[in-house]
Amino acid sequence: MKNIFKLTFAALALATTVTSCDDFGDTNIDPEHFNDGNVNYYMVFTNAQHQALGSDWDVWRNGMIYLSQWNQHIAAGGWWWSYGINSYSDGYASSYWGSVLSGGDRGAIRDIQTVIRLWQEDPNHAADYQIARIIRAYIFQRVTDLHGDIPYFEAGNASEFAYPKYDTQEAIYDDLLKELDEAQAALTGSDAPMQAHDIYYSGDIAKWKKFANSLLLRTAMRLSKVAPAKAQEWAAKAYANGVITSTADNCYLSHEGGSYSNDSSEPYAKIISHEDQDVPYINKTFYDILASTNDPRIPLIMSIYPKTDGTLAKDYIPNAAGMANCAPELQKGLEGFFSMGNTSDWSIKHHDPYYTEEVLTDVSSPIYYKKTHSRPNHYTYGDWEGPTFICTAAQTNLLLAEAAYRGWINGDAATFYNAGVRCAMEQFQTYPNSSAKALCSTYLNETAVSSYLAAHPFDSSKALEQINTQYWITCFCDEYETYANWRRSGYPELKEKCSVFNGSGYPGYGAIGNYPMDGNFTDAIVRRFPYPTSEAQINTANYNEAVRRLGLSTSESDFNNTRVWWDAK
Repeated sequence: MKNIFKLTFAALALATTVTSCDDFGDTNIDPEHFNDGNVNYYMVFTNAQHQALGSDWDVWRNGMIYLSQWNQHIAAGGWWWSYGINSYSDGYASSYWGSVLSGGDRGAIRDIQTVIRLWQEDPNHAADYQIARIIRAYIFQRVTDLHGDIPYFEAGNASEFAYPKYDTQEAIYDDLLKELDEAQAALTGSDAPMQAHDIYYSGDIAKWKKFANSLLLRTAMRLSKVAPAKAQEWAAKAYANGVITSTADNCYLSHEGGSYSNDSSEPYAKIISHEDQDVPYINKTFYDILASTNDPRIPLIMSIYPKTDGTLAKDYIPNAAGMANCAPELQKGLEGFFSMGNTSDWSIKHHDPYYTEEVLTDVSSPIYYKKTHSRPNHYTYGDWEGPTFICTAAQTNLLLAEAAYRGWINGDAATFYNAGVRCAMEQFQTYPNSSAKALCSTYLNETAVSSYLAAHPFDSSKALEQINTQYWITCFCDEYETYANWRRSGYPELKEKCSVFNGSGYPGYGAIGNYPMDGNFTDAIVRRFPYPTSEAQINTANYNEAVRRLGLSTSESDFNNTRVWWDAK
Protein backbone atom coordinates (compact mmCIF):
# COMPACT_ATOMS: atom_id res chain seq x y z
CA MET A 1 0.00 0.00 0.00
CA LYS A 2 2.97 2.28 -0.55
CA ASN A 3 1.91 3.69 -3.91
CA ILE A 4 -1.25 5.73 -4.22
CA PHE A 5 -2.50 6.47 -7.72
CA LYS A 6 -4.29 9.50 -9.12
CA LEU A 7 -7.00 7.36 -10.58
CA THR A 8 -8.79 9.12 -13.38
CA PHE A 9 -9.44 7.75 -16.82
CA ALA A 10 -6.56 9.94 -18.04
CA ALA A 11 -4.26 8.13 -15.62
CA LEU A 12 -5.82 4.86 -16.68
CA ALA A 13 -4.89 5.66 -20.26
CA LEU A 14 -1.29 6.31 -19.32
CA ALA A 15 -1.14 3.15 -17.25
CA THR A 16 -2.55 1.01 -20.04
CA THR A 17 -0.39 -0.44 -22.78
CA VAL A 18 -1.84 0.68 -26.10
CA THR A 19 -0.69 -0.84 -29.36
CA SER A 20 0.49 1.71 -31.90
CA CYS A 21 -1.02 1.99 -35.37
CA ASP A 22 2.18 0.57 -36.83
CA ASP A 23 1.87 -2.64 -34.81
CA PHE A 24 -0.14 -5.14 -36.86
CA GLY A 25 -1.65 -7.05 -33.97
CA ASP A 26 -5.31 -7.89 -33.53
CA THR A 27 -7.06 -5.90 -36.25
CA ASN A 28 -10.31 -6.06 -34.26
CA ILE A 29 -8.83 -3.86 -31.52
CA ASP A 30 -8.96 -0.09 -31.91
CA PRO A 31 -5.68 1.01 -30.31
CA GLU A 32 -6.67 4.68 -29.91
CA HIS A 33 -9.89 4.29 -27.90
CA PHE A 34 -10.80 2.39 -24.75
CA ASN A 35 -12.13 -1.09 -25.42
CA ASP A 36 -11.85 -4.62 -24.08
CA GLY A 37 -8.61 -5.15 -25.95
CA ASN A 38 -6.55 -2.38 -24.41
CA VAL A 39 -7.93 -1.58 -20.95
CA ASN A 40 -6.03 -2.84 -17.91
CA TYR A 41 -9.01 -3.95 -15.86
CA TYR A 42 -6.96 -4.20 -12.70
CA MET A 43 -6.68 -0.41 -12.88
CA VAL A 44 -10.47 -0.23 -13.19
CA PHE A 45 -10.75 -2.35 -10.05
CA THR A 46 -8.21 -0.18 -8.20
CA ASN A 47 -10.17 2.93 -9.13
CA ALA A 48 -13.31 1.35 -7.69
CA GLN A 49 -11.49 0.55 -4.44
CA HIS A 50 -10.21 4.10 -4.17
CA GLN A 51 -13.47 5.86 -5.03
CA ALA A 52 -15.55 3.53 -2.83
CA LEU A 53 -14.18 5.40 0.16
CA GLY A 54 -15.30 8.77 -1.14
CA SER A 55 -13.31 11.72 -2.33
CA ASP A 56 -13.10 15.26 -1.10
CA TRP A 57 -16.21 15.98 -3.23
CA ASP A 58 -18.65 13.90 -1.19
CA VAL A 59 -16.69 13.87 2.07
CA TRP A 60 -16.72 17.67 2.12
CA ARG A 61 -20.47 17.78 1.55
CA ASN A 62 -22.10 14.59 2.87
CA GLY A 63 -19.39 13.67 5.33
CA MET A 64 -18.34 16.98 6.88
CA ILE A 65 -20.83 19.79 6.19
CA TYR A 66 -23.80 17.59 7.08
CA LEU A 67 -22.86 14.39 8.90
CA SER A 68 -19.96 15.48 11.09
CA GLN A 69 -22.19 18.20 12.54
CA TRP A 70 -25.24 15.98 12.96
CA ASN A 71 -22.99 13.35 14.56
CA GLN A 72 -21.72 16.16 16.83
CA HIS A 73 -18.09 15.40 16.17
CA ILE A 74 -17.62 18.79 14.49
CA ALA A 75 -18.98 22.29 15.10
CA ALA A 76 -18.50 24.76 12.28
CA GLY A 77 -16.69 28.00 12.93
CA GLY A 78 -17.54 29.22 9.44
CA TRP A 79 -20.04 28.87 6.62
CA TRP A 80 -20.88 25.19 7.19
CA TRP A 81 -23.37 26.04 9.90
CA SER A 82 -25.96 27.20 7.36
CA TYR A 83 -25.71 24.10 5.17
CA GLY A 84 -25.02 21.58 7.88
CA ILE A 85 -27.83 22.62 10.15
CA ASN A 86 -30.79 24.29 8.51
CA SER A 87 -30.26 24.41 4.78
CA TYR A 88 -30.99 21.61 2.33
CA SER A 89 -28.86 21.37 -0.79
CA ASP A 90 -29.68 18.73 -3.38
CA GLY A 91 -26.12 18.64 -4.69
CA TYR A 92 -24.66 18.34 -1.21
CA ALA A 93 -27.12 15.77 0.13
CA SER A 94 -26.69 13.48 -2.89
CA SER A 95 -22.94 13.85 -3.32
CA TYR A 96 -21.93 10.28 -2.35
CA TRP A 97 -24.69 8.89 -4.58
CA GLY A 98 -23.35 11.07 -7.40
CA SER A 99 -19.77 9.97 -6.81
CA VAL A 100 -20.31 6.21 -6.78
CA LEU A 101 -23.55 5.58 -8.69
CA SER A 102 -23.17 8.14 -11.47
CA GLY A 103 -20.69 8.15 -14.33
CA GLY A 104 -17.42 10.01 -14.68
CA ASP A 105 -14.06 8.95 -13.29
CA ARG A 106 -15.55 8.41 -9.82
CA GLY A 107 -18.17 5.87 -10.89
CA ALA A 108 -17.19 3.16 -8.42
CA ILE A 109 -20.30 1.01 -8.96
CA ARG A 110 -19.86 1.13 -12.73
CA ASP A 111 -16.23 0.09 -12.41
CA ILE A 112 -16.80 -2.72 -9.92
CA GLN A 113 -19.70 -4.07 -11.97
CA THR A 114 -17.46 -4.02 -15.03
CA VAL A 115 -14.77 -6.23 -13.49
CA ILE A 116 -17.37 -8.51 -11.88
CA ARG A 117 -18.89 -9.22 -15.29
CA LEU A 118 -15.43 -9.76 -16.78
CA TRP A 119 -14.10 -12.05 -14.03
CA GLN A 120 -17.22 -13.96 -13.02
CA GLU A 121 -16.69 -16.93 -15.34
CA ASP A 122 -12.89 -16.69 -15.65
CA PRO A 123 -11.12 -19.33 -13.52
CA ASN A 124 -7.90 -17.30 -13.74
CA HIS A 125 -9.61 -14.53 -11.80
CA ALA A 126 -11.68 -16.57 -9.37
CA ALA A 127 -10.26 -14.88 -6.26
CA ASP A 128 -10.31 -11.45 -7.91
CA TYR A 129 -14.01 -11.92 -8.62
CA GLN A 130 -14.83 -12.73 -4.99
CA ILE A 131 -12.87 -9.70 -3.78
CA ALA A 132 -14.77 -7.50 -6.23
CA ARG A 133 -18.05 -8.80 -4.78
CA ILE A 134 -16.91 -7.68 -1.32
CA ILE A 135 -16.08 -4.17 -2.58
CA ARG A 136 -19.47 -4.00 -4.30
CA ALA A 137 -21.23 -4.90 -1.05
CA TYR A 138 -19.27 -2.26 0.87
CA ILE A 139 -20.24 0.50 -1.57
CA PHE A 140 -23.90 -0.43 -1.81
CA GLN A 141 -24.28 -0.66 1.96
CA ARG A 142 -23.05 2.90 2.27
CA VAL A 143 -25.50 4.18 -0.35
CA THR A 144 -28.53 2.33 1.01
CA ASP A 145 -27.69 3.36 4.58
CA LEU A 146 -27.85 6.99 3.48
CA HIS A 147 -30.93 6.82 1.24
CA GLY A 148 -32.90 3.62 1.97
CA ASP A 149 -34.44 1.97 -1.11
CA ILE A 150 -32.05 2.45 -4.04
CA PRO A 151 -31.29 0.91 -7.43
CA TYR A 152 -29.33 -2.22 -6.56
CA PHE A 153 -29.91 -5.37 -8.62
CA GLU A 154 -30.04 -3.40 -11.86
CA ALA A 155 -27.55 -0.66 -10.95
CA GLY A 156 -24.25 -0.27 -12.78
CA ASN A 157 -25.49 -2.07 -15.90
CA ALA A 158 -26.51 0.91 -18.04
CA SER A 159 -26.42 -1.00 -21.32
CA GLU A 160 -29.02 -3.45 -19.99
CA PHE A 161 -30.91 -1.30 -17.48
CA ALA A 162 -30.94 2.33 -18.52
CA TYR A 163 -33.57 3.09 -15.87
CA PRO A 164 -32.87 0.78 -12.91
CA LYS A 165 -35.67 0.06 -10.49
CA TYR A 166 -35.38 0.88 -6.79
CA ASP A 167 -35.12 -2.23 -4.64
CA THR A 168 -36.33 -2.27 -1.07
CA GLN A 169 -33.67 -1.94 1.57
CA GLU A 170 -34.84 -5.20 3.10
CA ALA A 171 -34.17 -7.04 -0.16
CA ILE A 172 -30.83 -5.27 -0.53
CA TYR A 173 -29.75 -6.27 2.97
CA ASP A 174 -30.75 -9.89 2.37
CA ASP A 175 -28.54 -9.89 -0.71
CA LEU A 176 -25.63 -8.13 1.01
CA LEU A 177 -25.61 -10.84 3.69
CA LYS A 178 -25.65 -13.54 1.02
CA GLU A 179 -22.97 -11.89 -1.12
CA LEU A 180 -20.52 -11.34 1.72
CA ASP A 181 -20.95 -14.85 3.08
CA GLU A 182 -20.62 -16.51 -0.32
CA ALA A 183 -17.60 -14.42 -1.29
CA GLN A 184 -15.65 -15.15 1.88
CA ALA A 185 -16.45 -18.87 1.65
CA ALA A 186 -15.26 -19.04 -1.97
CA LEU A 187 -11.91 -17.35 -1.26
CA THR A 188 -9.18 -19.98 -1.08
CA GLY A 189 -5.40 -19.99 -1.31
CA SER A 190 -3.00 -17.35 -0.07
CA ASP A 191 -2.86 -14.52 -2.63
CA ALA A 192 -5.25 -13.24 -5.28
CA PRO A 193 -3.82 -12.72 -8.79
CA MET A 194 -4.35 -8.94 -8.53
CA GLN A 195 -1.71 -8.68 -5.78
CA ALA A 196 -0.36 -5.06 -5.68
CA HIS A 197 -3.33 -3.75 -7.68
CA ASP A 198 -5.29 -4.36 -4.48
CA ILE A 199 -4.55 -1.19 -2.51
CA TYR A 200 -6.11 -2.50 0.71
CA TYR A 201 -4.44 -5.87 1.30
CA SER A 202 -2.21 -6.57 -1.74
CA GLY A 203 -4.26 -9.66 -2.52
CA ASP A 204 -3.86 -11.30 0.90
CA ILE A 205 -6.79 -13.73 0.88
CA ALA A 206 -6.74 -14.49 4.61
CA LYS A 207 -7.19 -10.79 5.36
CA TRP A 208 -9.90 -10.41 2.73
CA LYS A 209 -11.86 -13.23 4.36
CA LYS A 210 -11.69 -11.47 7.74
CA PHE A 211 -12.68 -8.18 6.14
CA ALA A 212 -15.70 -9.78 4.42
CA ASN A 213 -16.83 -11.40 7.67
CA SER A 214 -16.37 -8.15 9.58
CA LEU A 215 -18.60 -6.42 7.02
CA LEU A 216 -21.01 -9.33 7.41
CA LEU A 217 -21.09 -8.69 11.17
CA ARG A 218 -21.61 -4.96 10.60
CA THR A 219 -24.44 -5.68 8.17
CA ALA A 220 -26.07 -8.10 10.59
CA MET A 221 -25.90 -5.67 13.50
CA ARG A 222 -27.65 -2.98 11.42
CA LEU A 223 -30.76 -5.17 11.73
CA SER A 224 -30.84 -5.16 15.53
CA LYS A 225 -33.95 -2.96 15.70
CA VAL A 226 -35.93 -4.20 12.73
CA ALA A 227 -35.08 -7.91 12.52
CA PRO A 228 -33.27 -9.07 15.69
CA ALA A 229 -33.63 -12.79 14.95
CA LYS A 230 -31.97 -12.35 11.56
CA ALA A 231 -29.33 -10.11 13.12
CA GLN A 232 -28.52 -12.82 15.64
CA GLU A 233 -28.31 -15.54 12.99
CA TRP A 234 -25.92 -13.64 10.77
CA ALA A 235 -23.84 -12.11 13.56
CA ALA A 236 -23.17 -15.61 14.90
CA LYS A 237 -22.28 -16.83 11.42
CA ALA A 238 -19.88 -13.93 10.80
CA TYR A 239 -18.15 -14.50 14.12
CA ALA A 240 -17.81 -18.22 13.48
CA ASN A 241 -16.34 -17.52 10.03
CA GLY A 242 -13.59 -15.34 11.51
CA VAL A 243 -13.47 -11.53 11.78
CA ILE A 244 -10.90 -8.77 12.28
CA THR A 245 -9.93 -8.71 15.95
CA SER A 246 -6.33 -7.47 15.73
CA THR A 247 -5.14 -4.09 14.43
CA ALA A 248 -2.66 -5.98 12.25
CA ASP A 249 -5.64 -6.97 10.08
CA ASN A 250 -7.26 -3.53 9.93
CA CYS A 251 -8.55 -2.61 6.49
CA TYR A 252 -7.41 0.85 5.52
CA LEU A 253 -6.06 2.80 2.57
CA SER A 254 -2.68 4.44 3.10
CA HIS A 255 -2.14 7.81 1.44
CA GLU A 256 1.62 7.86 1.82
CA GLY A 257 3.03 10.30 -0.71
CA GLY A 258 -0.40 11.83 -1.29
CA SER A 259 -0.96 15.46 -2.18
CA TYR A 260 -3.80 17.82 -1.29
CA SER A 261 -3.87 18.95 -4.94
CA ASN A 262 -5.70 15.79 -6.10
CA ASP A 263 -7.55 12.67 -4.96
CA SER A 264 -4.38 11.03 -3.68
CA SER A 265 -4.84 12.68 -0.27
CA GLU A 266 -6.89 11.39 2.65
CA PRO A 267 -10.20 13.20 1.95
CA TYR A 268 -11.15 14.26 5.49
CA ALA A 269 -7.59 15.44 6.10
CA LYS A 270 -7.57 17.43 2.88
CA ILE A 271 -10.63 19.36 4.04
CA ILE A 272 -9.45 19.74 7.64
CA SER A 273 -5.96 21.02 6.91
CA HIS A 274 -6.31 22.58 3.48
CA GLU A 275 -9.67 23.16 1.82
CA ASP A 276 -11.53 24.53 4.85
CA GLN A 277 -8.92 24.55 7.58
CA ASP A 278 -10.45 27.51 9.46
CA VAL A 279 -13.97 26.03 9.59
CA PRO A 280 -14.11 22.62 11.37
CA TYR A 281 -13.78 22.69 15.15
CA ILE A 282 -14.22 19.92 17.69
CA ASN A 283 -17.84 19.87 18.82
CA LYS A 284 -18.41 20.51 22.52
CA THR A 285 -20.49 17.31 22.72
CA PHE A 286 -17.51 15.30 21.47
CA TYR A 287 -15.01 17.06 23.69
CA ASP A 288 -17.21 16.81 26.80
CA ILE A 289 -17.68 13.05 26.40
CA LEU A 290 -13.93 12.54 26.00
CA ALA A 291 -13.05 14.91 28.81
CA SER A 292 -15.53 13.33 31.23
CA THR A 293 -13.35 10.21 31.33
CA ASN A 294 -9.96 11.90 30.85
CA ASP A 295 -9.68 10.00 27.59
CA PRO A 296 -6.00 9.70 26.62
CA ARG A 297 -6.91 10.05 22.94
CA ILE A 298 -7.71 13.74 23.35
CA PRO A 299 -4.22 14.97 22.26
CA LEU A 300 -4.33 12.67 19.21
CA ILE A 301 -7.79 13.83 18.19
CA MET A 302 -7.55 17.60 18.69
CA SER A 303 -5.26 20.56 19.08
CA ILE A 304 -5.47 24.33 19.29
CA TYR A 305 -3.82 26.44 16.59
CA PRO A 306 -3.04 29.86 18.07
CA LYS A 307 -0.64 32.40 16.62
CA THR A 308 1.39 34.68 18.87
CA ASP A 309 1.51 37.53 16.36
CA GLY A 310 -2.24 38.15 16.46
CA THR A 311 -3.01 36.66 13.04
CA LEU A 312 -5.05 33.59 12.27
CA ALA A 313 -3.23 30.31 11.94
CA LYS A 314 -2.96 29.05 8.37
CA ASP A 315 -1.82 25.56 9.14
CA TYR A 316 -1.90 23.93 5.73
CA ILE A 317 0.69 21.29 6.55
CA PRO A 318 0.42 18.48 9.10
CA ASN A 319 3.59 19.60 10.90
CA ALA A 320 2.28 23.10 11.63
CA ALA A 321 0.97 22.30 15.11
CA GLY A 322 3.28 22.54 18.08
CA MET A 323 3.35 19.48 20.31
CA ALA A 324 2.50 21.65 23.29
CA ASN A 325 -0.73 22.79 21.63
CA CYS A 326 -2.03 19.21 21.76
CA ALA A 327 -1.94 19.09 25.56
CA PRO A 328 -5.30 17.93 26.91
CA GLU A 329 -5.63 20.78 29.42
CA LEU A 330 -5.63 23.35 26.59
CA GLN A 331 -8.52 21.86 24.61
CA LYS A 332 -11.95 23.45 24.38
CA GLY A 333 -15.01 22.30 22.43
CA LEU A 334 -17.12 24.62 20.28
CA GLU A 335 -20.88 24.55 20.82
CA GLY A 336 -22.64 23.10 17.78
CA PHE A 337 -25.87 24.11 16.02
CA PHE A 338 -25.14 27.84 16.24
CA SER A 339 -23.92 30.47 13.83
CA MET A 340 -20.56 31.97 14.67
CA GLY A 341 -21.65 35.14 12.91
CA ASN A 342 -21.89 37.91 15.46
CA THR A 343 -25.02 39.54 14.02
CA SER A 344 -27.08 36.45 13.15
CA ASP A 345 -30.30 35.77 15.07
CA TRP A 346 -28.80 32.32 15.62
CA SER A 347 -25.47 33.65 16.85
CA ILE A 348 -23.97 31.63 19.67
CA LYS A 349 -23.65 34.81 21.71
CA HIS A 350 -27.39 34.63 22.41
CA HIS A 351 -26.90 31.23 24.03
CA ASP A 352 -23.60 31.39 25.88
CA PRO A 353 -22.38 34.57 27.63
CA TYR A 354 -18.77 33.60 26.90
CA TYR A 355 -19.18 34.39 23.21
CA THR A 356 -18.95 38.16 23.31
CA GLU A 357 -18.29 40.37 20.33
CA GLU A 358 -14.62 40.23 21.21
CA VAL A 359 -14.60 36.44 21.11
CA LEU A 360 -16.48 36.31 17.82
CA THR A 361 -14.86 39.13 15.86
CA ASP A 362 -11.63 40.45 17.35
CA VAL A 363 -8.82 38.64 15.56
CA SER A 364 -6.17 40.30 17.72
CA SER A 365 -7.80 39.24 20.98
CA PRO A 366 -6.16 36.38 22.91
CA ILE A 367 -9.65 34.95 23.56
CA TYR A 368 -10.77 35.02 19.91
CA TYR A 369 -12.48 31.66 19.47
CA LYS A 370 -10.32 30.52 16.56
CA LYS A 371 -7.31 30.74 18.86
CA THR A 372 -8.85 29.09 21.89
CA HIS A 373 -11.03 26.26 20.55
CA SER A 374 -9.82 22.87 19.36
CA ARG A 375 -9.65 21.71 15.79
CA PRO A 376 -8.97 18.19 14.52
CA ASN A 377 -5.31 17.41 15.05
CA HIS A 378 -3.26 17.97 11.89
CA TYR A 379 -0.77 15.30 12.93
CA THR A 380 -3.50 12.65 12.64
CA TYR A 381 -6.92 13.47 11.18
CA GLY A 382 -5.51 16.45 9.28
CA ASP A 383 -2.57 14.55 7.76
CA TRP A 384 -3.41 14.04 4.10
CA GLU A 385 -0.81 11.24 3.94
CA GLY A 386 -2.60 9.43 6.75
CA PRO A 387 -4.86 6.37 6.51
CA THR A 388 -8.53 6.11 5.61
CA PHE A 389 -9.85 3.43 7.95
CA ILE A 390 -12.41 1.17 6.28
CA CYS A 391 -13.06 -1.59 8.80
CA THR A 392 -11.09 -2.00 11.99
CA ALA A 393 -10.51 -4.33 14.90
CA ALA A 394 -11.82 -1.61 17.21
CA GLN A 395 -15.16 -1.48 15.40
CA THR A 396 -15.46 -5.24 15.10
CA ASN A 397 -14.60 -6.00 18.72
CA LEU A 398 -17.15 -3.44 19.90
CA LEU A 399 -19.85 -5.00 17.70
CA LEU A 400 -18.88 -8.40 19.10
CA ALA A 401 -19.23 -6.95 22.60
CA GLU A 402 -22.79 -5.90 21.80
CA ALA A 403 -23.59 -9.25 20.18
CA ALA A 404 -22.23 -11.07 23.25
CA TYR A 405 -24.17 -8.81 25.61
CA ARG A 406 -27.35 -9.59 23.66
CA GLY A 407 -26.59 -13.33 23.89
CA TRP A 408 -26.19 -13.67 20.15
CA ILE A 409 -22.66 -15.11 20.22
CA ASN A 410 -20.60 -17.02 22.76
CA GLY A 411 -18.03 -14.95 24.57
CA ASP A 412 -17.62 -12.37 27.28
CA ALA A 413 -18.92 -8.89 26.44
CA ALA A 414 -16.41 -7.22 28.75
CA THR A 415 -13.49 -8.98 27.07
CA PHE A 416 -14.64 -7.87 23.62
CA TYR A 417 -15.26 -4.36 24.93
CA ASN A 418 -11.77 -4.05 26.41
CA ALA A 419 -10.25 -5.36 23.19
CA GLY A 420 -12.26 -2.84 21.17
CA VAL A 421 -11.13 0.13 23.24
CA ARG A 422 -7.53 -1.06 23.26
CA CYS A 423 -7.54 -1.52 19.47
CA ALA A 424 -9.11 1.92 19.01
CA MET A 425 -6.16 3.42 20.85
CA GLU A 426 -3.58 1.22 19.15
CA GLN A 427 -4.68 2.24 15.66
CA PHE A 428 -3.31 5.76 16.14
CA GLN A 429 0.10 4.16 15.61
CA THR A 430 -0.91 3.82 11.95
CA TYR A 431 -0.58 7.57 11.36
CA PRO A 432 2.78 8.15 9.67
CA ASN A 433 3.66 11.59 11.03
CA SER A 434 6.54 11.41 13.48
CA SER A 435 4.83 13.86 15.83
CA ALA A 436 1.74 11.66 15.89
CA LYS A 437 3.91 8.75 16.96
CA ALA A 438 5.53 10.94 19.63
CA LEU A 439 2.07 11.87 20.93
CA CYS A 440 1.21 8.16 21.08
CA SER A 441 4.35 7.50 23.11
CA THR A 442 3.47 10.30 25.50
CA TYR A 443 -0.30 9.92 25.87
CA LEU A 444 -1.30 6.51 24.45
CA ASN A 445 1.37 4.27 25.86
CA GLU A 446 0.50 0.95 27.49
CA THR A 447 0.27 2.50 30.95
CA ALA A 448 -2.25 5.10 29.78
CA VAL A 449 -4.40 2.54 27.95
CA SER A 450 -4.46 0.12 30.88
CA SER A 451 -5.19 2.92 33.35
CA TYR A 452 -8.10 4.14 31.23
CA LEU A 453 -9.66 0.68 31.08
CA ALA A 454 -9.16 0.16 34.79
CA ALA A 455 -10.74 3.51 35.61
CA HIS A 456 -13.70 2.95 33.27
CA PRO A 457 -14.48 -0.78 33.25
CA PHE A 458 -17.25 -2.38 31.28
CA ASP A 459 -20.58 -1.87 33.06
CA SER A 460 -23.30 -4.32 32.03
CA SER A 461 -25.98 -1.99 33.44
CA LYS A 462 -25.24 0.51 30.67
CA ALA A 463 -23.62 -1.82 28.16
CA LEU A 464 -25.27 -0.58 24.97
CA GLU A 465 -24.53 3.05 25.77
CA GLN A 466 -20.94 2.31 26.73
CA ILE A 467 -20.21 0.11 23.69
CA ASN A 468 -21.78 2.40 21.13
CA THR A 469 -20.29 5.55 22.61
CA GLN A 470 -16.88 3.98 22.12
CA TYR A 471 -17.90 3.09 18.56
CA TRP A 472 -18.88 6.73 18.01
CA ILE A 473 -15.49 7.89 19.29
CA THR A 474 -13.41 5.55 17.17
CA CYS A 475 -15.44 6.32 14.02
CA PHE A 476 -14.46 10.02 14.08
CA CYS A 477 -13.74 10.99 10.46
CA ASP A 478 -15.65 7.96 9.23
CA GLU A 479 -18.85 9.96 9.39
CA TYR A 480 -20.91 7.65 7.17
CA GLU A 481 -20.37 4.75 9.56
CA THR A 482 -20.83 6.99 12.60
CA TYR A 483 -24.20 8.17 11.27
CA ALA A 484 -25.41 4.65 10.51
CA ASN A 485 -24.47 3.17 13.87
CA TRP A 486 -25.85 6.13 15.82
CA ARG A 487 -29.24 5.76 14.11
CA ARG A 488 -29.18 2.03 14.81
CA SER A 489 -28.09 2.20 18.44
CA GLY A 490 -29.25 5.60 19.66
CA TYR A 491 -25.94 6.14 21.49
CA PRO A 492 -24.47 8.41 22.55
CA GLU A 493 -27.51 10.51 23.33
CA LEU A 494 -26.92 13.50 21.08
CA LYS A 495 -28.61 16.88 21.35
CA GLU A 496 -31.80 16.73 19.35
CA LYS A 497 -34.11 19.07 21.24
CA CYS A 498 -33.39 22.57 22.42
CA SER A 499 -35.75 25.33 23.50
CA VAL A 500 -33.32 27.61 25.27
CA PHE A 501 -34.35 31.26 25.48
CA ASN A 502 -32.43 34.11 27.00
CA GLY A 503 -33.53 37.57 28.04
CA SER A 504 -33.49 38.83 24.47
CA GLY A 505 -35.91 36.17 23.37
CA TYR A 506 -33.53 34.38 21.04
CA PRO A 507 -34.07 30.63 20.87
CA GLY A 508 -31.14 28.30 21.29
CA TYR A 509 -30.48 26.56 18.00
CA GLY A 510 -31.51 22.95 18.31
CA ALA A 511 -33.49 21.96 15.26
CA ILE A 512 -31.95 20.76 12.04
CA GLY A 513 -33.20 20.78 8.48
CA ASN A 514 -36.77 21.98 8.06
CA TYR A 515 -37.95 20.60 11.36
CA PRO A 516 -39.81 23.12 13.58
CA MET A 517 -37.74 25.11 16.02
CA ASP A 518 -40.19 25.52 18.90
CA GLY A 519 -38.77 22.80 21.13
CA ASN A 520 -41.76 20.49 20.56
CA PHE A 521 -40.29 18.42 17.76
CA THR A 522 -38.91 14.90 17.64
CA ASP A 523 -36.22 13.35 15.45
CA ALA A 524 -34.47 16.67 15.04
CA ILE A 525 -31.40 15.10 13.47
CA VAL A 526 -32.12 14.22 9.86
CA ARG A 527 -32.29 10.42 9.67
CA ARG A 528 -32.28 9.88 5.92
CA PHE A 529 -30.88 11.69 2.90
CA PRO A 530 -33.38 12.43 0.11
CA TYR A 531 -32.85 11.09 -3.40
CA PRO A 532 -31.11 13.30 -5.98
CA THR A 533 -33.65 15.48 -7.76
CA SER A 534 -32.12 14.35 -11.06
CA GLU A 535 -33.65 10.93 -10.42
CA ALA A 536 -37.12 12.49 -10.59
CA GLN A 537 -36.32 13.79 -14.05
CA ILE A 538 -34.37 10.86 -15.48
CA ASN A 539 -35.64 7.71 -13.73
CA THR A 540 -39.11 9.08 -13.07
CA ALA A 541 -41.33 6.02 -12.75
CA ASN A 542 -38.95 4.11 -10.49
CA TYR A 543 -38.21 7.21 -8.43
CA ASN A 544 -41.92 7.93 -7.91
CA GLU A 545 -42.53 4.38 -6.72
CA ALA A 546 -39.68 4.65 -4.19
CA VAL A 547 -41.03 7.97 -2.91
CA ARG A 548 -44.51 6.47 -2.53
CA ARG A 549 -43.06 3.64 -0.44
CA LEU A 550 -41.75 6.31 1.92
CA GLY A 551 -45.28 7.58 2.41
CA LEU A 552 -44.62 10.77 0.45
CA SER A 553 -47.02 11.92 -2.24
CA THR A 554 -44.64 14.28 -4.01
CA SER A 555 -40.99 14.35 -4.95
CA GLU A 556 -38.39 15.04 -2.30
CA SER A 557 -37.13 18.60 -2.40
CA ASP A 558 -35.92 18.98 1.17
CA PHE A 559 -35.07 17.04 4.30
CA ASN A 560 -38.12 15.19 5.57
CA ASN A 561 -39.02 13.08 8.54
CA THR A 562 -38.46 9.70 6.87
CA ARG A 563 -36.21 6.82 7.87
CA VAL A 564 -34.46 3.94 6.18
CA TRP A 565 -36.02 0.51 6.70
CA TRP A 566 -33.65 -0.76 9.40
CA ASP A 567 -33.95 2.48 11.41
CA ALA A 568 -37.25 1.43 12.96
CA LYS A 569 -38.74 3.61 15.67
